[in-house]
Amino acid sequence: MADSRIHVSRIIHTIHATTDIGRCRQLYQDALGGLVFAENYFPAEDRDAALLYVTDHMIEPMAPRNPGDLTKAFARMTAKIGQAFHSFELKVPDGKAASAAFREAGCTVAGDYGVFFFVKPESTGGVLLEVCELPMPNDPYDRGNWSPQVGAGHPCGVTGLDHIACVTRDIEGALRFFTEIVDGELLEDGRTDMPQPARRVLLRIGDTNVAFVQPDDANSGALGEFLIWEQNGIYALVWNIADEARARGHFEGKLDLRLTRQDCVSAGFAIDPADFLGARHEFIAG
Repeated sequence: MADSRIHVSRIIHTIHATTDIGRCRQLYQDALGGLVFAENYFPAEDRDAALLYVTDHMIEPMAPRNPGDLTKAFARMTAKIGQAFHSFELKVPDGKAASAAFREAGCTVAGDYGVFFFVKPESTGGVLLEVCELPMPNDPYDRGNWSPQVGAGHPCGVTGLDHIACVTRDIEGALRFFTEIVDGELLEDGRTDMPQPARRVLLRIGDTNVAFVQPDDANSGALGEFLIWEQNGIYALVWNIADEARARGHFEGKLDLRLTRQDCVSAGFAIDPADFLGARHEFIAG
């Protein structure tokens, strides 16, 4: 029997919303060895973006050119959530067909530009999604010699993305969307105490692991505070590193970034989000 779910071949990138595109891009380059391969300006939303890889995962720092112009969708979103992770993007074979299929399934689709569109968090279990069929401009992934070892040798020692961590009030909604509407695979469904008692499910979506965490008490603790804030569901990017001491020396010594184990959803440590323009990056060794 044919699988009628929407096929996702990969998670293309995670968008980091910022008000300072230059500083954000430089942070990824200096701290995580990010390699920039494209930059662009999108007039319809009056925003600038850069595309870069941190080892095997693409990140898109994105900034409104005129943050006070709330007639533009991205400026409105940045005013709402501040500097933070904005969304992650699904690669589909046919954007128009996927948009129609999401709508038919009762999902709320927005910002539909034909070549890409968004699915709102109320339809996905709490995370904002971008969906696109087109390759990113100049993307090394689409060349025959692509290697996820692109960032090897940088002093941070990041070896790859472990998973995208999302926090939700509606974990059943996330499971429904990502395994019934989209062809994601459930890998784990269990409990966690990091950073507070919660249910945690781990999904394989395209080529990437994504965890959804629902705290038992959604009104207290670090995860409860996150859910109270205006945000789009992405709590952290969790990276694998080769050596914790080496990574700490790079972050603290060379770059003077503050590190913490507080509020981590992994067994590792994080760069203080205040030092990374609102984005939470966690690191686990081994």
